[in-house]
Amino acid sequence: MKPPKRLRQRPHWRGLPIPYVAMINPQGQPDFRVTDQQKRHSVMKNRWCQLCGQPLGRWMFFAGGTEAARCNAYFEPACHMDCVVYAMQVCPFIVGRIDHADLEKVAAAHPGMIVKADDTFAATRNERWVITKAVGYSYTRTPDGTILNVPHAILSTVALYPETMTAQDWSQIERALM
Repeated sequence: MKPPKRLRQRPHWRGLPIPYVAMINPQGQPDFRVTDQQKRHSVMKNRWCQLCGQPLGRWMFFAGGTEAARCNAYFEPACHMDCVVYAMQVCPFIVGRIDHADLEKVAAAHPGMIVKADDTFAATRNERWVITKAVGYSYTRTPDGTILNVPHAILSTVALYPETMTAQDWSQIERALM
């Protein structure tokens, strides 16, 4: 699968574009499991896509598990539609090649970094995902201080099962979100 143009312009690692918000260690190696909090906050503040790092347009798209969609509160910042649809087809966590984030391994790989999960982040993969189209967003904080995005939603997909979806299914989702 070919990434959208904006993601083709990003640096790549092992065949995948490196998301703008991915943490990169001092040796230049990305860790797709870890979000660089400074970059996360900058994309939220500046209305940039968390995947390609470019400015968002009128519409922005949030992806998350069914609980994030139910609460309308997302840890992950907004994306362009083509960026998020691509990511949902190739991200090992979303498509079921990785079932959970081993927080101890992540912490061991990044000494001195605080690695945490709270009720807003599922360390265990949810097989059902939702994409929400929004015209903007505001913020809320969890009791531990984690900032979440609250989309000003205008449309959401039904619960999607990315690991079983075909290219035709994704095309239908893109048309429905336009």
